[in-house]
Amino acid sequence: MYNDTIKVANKIISDTDLADIFQRMDEELRENIQICKQETAQNERYEREYQHWTAKSFDGTFKCTFNFYDDTNITVDNYNAFITIFNNRLHEVKDMWVRYHYNYWIQHGSDQKMVSQSINMNIYEHKMDIEVNLSSDDKKMDDVYQLIKEKILKAPERYDRIIKKKSSITNKIGFALGVIPSLVICTLLVFVPTIRQIYGMTYILYPIAVVILAFLIGNTVFSGTLDRLYSTITPKQKYAGYDSTNHKSIYKDDIDDFVSTSEIIIGKNIDNIKHRKEIVELEEKYSKYIPTELIVLLVLSIIMILVGKLI
Repeated sequence: MYNDTIKVANKIISDTDLADIFQRMDEELRENIQICKQETAQNERYEREYQHWTAKSFDGTFKCTFNFYDDTNITVDNYNAFITIFNNRLHEVKDMWVRYHYNYWIQHGSDQKMVSQSINMNIYEHKMDIEVNLSSDDKKMDDVYQLIKEKILKAPERYDRIIKKKSSITNKIGFALGVIPSLVICTLLVFVPTIRQIYGMTYILYPIAVVILAFLIGNTVFSGTLDRLYSTITPKQKYAGYDSTNHKSIYKDDIDDFVSTSEIIIGKNIDNIKHRKEIVELEEKYSKYIPTELIVLLVLSIIMILVGKLI
């Protein structure tokens, strides 16, 4: 017997990954039931000492208990009922417990041996614990086991660039969105005589004012969308001490906890992959604007200096 416990850490396990695993479980279960039926038909004509079985009296179980956020639960013992709930109510699922068992006999003539194998999966939003009991005498469950390991191995890291570079990404997008209104405001101020004179005397005032105001506008007016997208994918905060100067507690991202757990796309995490994709698309979209915006800022800075000196 081969026993293994798989702890999934710092991974994003998608609902598609889970669906592929469960579909393979059902396919393997159906295949072994069919093998048992075929062997029964083949062996019924022979005496016991001439019989050959790889799945005698095969008994397979696929069972799942869904626990929902409304404090209800449902236990199903067939794949069709399971996949209906999985496809339609996964956003409501707080956790799910999958039990996948095989019991059967291997027989060669008068020599026979009972085989029992199982894979149990406890799936939560922040972790997935897998207990595997495989027989060293038979490989019927190995394909499912290997698929699970492959899905986990190839799953993307949870603590990825989107999380590590959050400040940089939000500032970049905020700046790109805030530059245009900032340029308009700072340019209109040239009609104020005092400001116009300052622009002419202090060469860097205009560009510095535009940049600072762009960050303020971007991070204040346009931050709601990014806050929403980041709300379910960022690390939790942990207490990091007390600031005696400002008289307030200090909190920081709990990275250790974040990388020791995972992100399973069920329940409250159901839109996390979509949110990560949206963040990447926003960054790529608005990053393209920044070079043009900086050129406009440079040109207007020169104009503001000239206006300040000549008028």
